[in-house]
Amino acid sequence: MFKQFISNIPGADNYMIFSLLIFLTFFVLVGVYLLWMDKKHLVEMEQMPFNEGNNLNKNLK
Repeated sequence: MFKQFISNIPGADNYMIFSLLIFLTFFVLVGVYLLWMDKKHLVEMEQMPFNEGNNLNKNLK
């Protein structure tokens, strides 16, 4: 069913290739960003939910 709709659009193969390239580029860039991310910042972000709860408890007292 999907092939019937795509075959009626002129140049649809170009759209599909372009969207695949955008998709792959996005995930490659996110992967590179995660590999180059500062590890100290990552640890800070991991601990944020735990530290936030402690700060709320201190404010309630």
